[in-house]
Amino acid sequence: MTSVRARRPSDRREQISANARTLFAERGFHSVRMSDIAEATGITPRALYRHYANKHALLSHVLFEAQGAFLSALPQLTPGYDPARLPADLHAMARASMAVPHMALLWKREARHLDPDGSRTLRARLNDMVSGLADAIRLRRPDLRPVEVSVRAWAAIAVLNSHAEAPPGTADDEQTAALLSAAALAVVDHDLRARDSGARPRPAGRAPASRREQLIAVAADTFQRNGFDGASVDGIAAEAGLAGPAIYRYFDSKTAMLVAIADRFSEWVSLETIRALRTAPSDAGAPAALVAGYVGLAAEAVNLLAVTVTEAHHLPPDAAERLAKARGEHLQEWAHWTRVVRPERSDSATQLLAHTARVLVDDTVRTPRAMHAEGAVDALARAATAVLETAVNRPLRTTREG
Repeated sequence: MTSVRARRPSDRREQISANARTLFAERGFHSVRMSDIAEATGITPRALYRHYANKHALLSHVLFEAQGAFLSALPQLTPGYDPARLPADLHAMARASMAVPHMALLWKREARHLDPDGSRTLRARLNDMVSGLADAIRLRRPDLRPVEVSVRAWAAIAVLNSHAEAPPGTADDEQTAALLSAAALAVVDHDLRARDSGARPRPAGRAPASRREQLIAVAADTFQRNGFDGASVDGIAAEAGLAGPAIYRYFDSKTAMLVAIADRFSEWVSLETIRALRTAPSDAGAPAALVAGYVGLAAEAVNLLAVTVTEAHHLPPDAAERLAKARGEHLQEWAHWTRVVRPERSDSATQLLAHTARVLVDDTVRTPRAMHAEGAVDALARAATAVLETAVNRPLRTTREG
């Protein structure tokens, strides 16, 4: 009897890519093994290597595939663009982003693990997309200074991709796309009315003499640059000028440093929240004051923010729960005081917009191209406040409400 060999599915490579994308998003690049991806796909590791030479090649494919799918769905922002089309085109961009699961999260967290050529190409494609949107903003708002155009373009992209980290069950996809496109349009169109900028004195460059503080700063920089898995206790100690086991007088593990960073940033956010509410000129001015305080802190402590946002999945359960609770309470303050300005909005819309405004800050403040110019911090605070205050024409129906 002649045996019949089972044929490999024609979409096996796509299955592998989809499973890798999900696992990288859930666990992080370094925590996923090729055998995990093979198991999720229902094949052997040997079969997996017929499609991808190694995990880095697979990550590169996943990132470029996701970005390519998003870019191919975007409207063409070409010379001669009609700025009256922008509201509809922002809606199309939101829908395109939502159609590619985990894309934004992987861009933000895992692209640093690409080889230098891949990283440059990925950034160049993103920069080209933002440049096209900036050109459309200039046509729509010729009154804006270059720093405003740049910050608004990057902030609008952050808004359109913020759904990846949104709390589950807030709204169906079409309603979410409509709300995010309205928020992105608010970023583009908001006026330049004066706000409390939360400006701080420019740092003088002096660093604490405390060894513990030096280690927190070095660890935050290392985790932000290499990821938690790509850092070592010995490397952090060497960069801080400590030899041998001296580092263990301050932290007993790399995880303890990560916990200290997350706790530090959470406490600073709480302090800024209290300060903003005490100094806000009125209840209606509280949202702008809250956002300005957070933006100022984020710009000043960008490495602490970056690590808190991108490496939280490495925290031990008690620290992760503490961080999640603190960040949830922070958003509730934003939502509570925004209701003073927009009492007509549904709670679900207000919650989603508060989340979106914070993602806008977290993403944009970590983008040097957006933040290098004088006035970028104030421009970012205005953009995030515009998202919080976005008008909604109809109630946002939650999935729980049916």
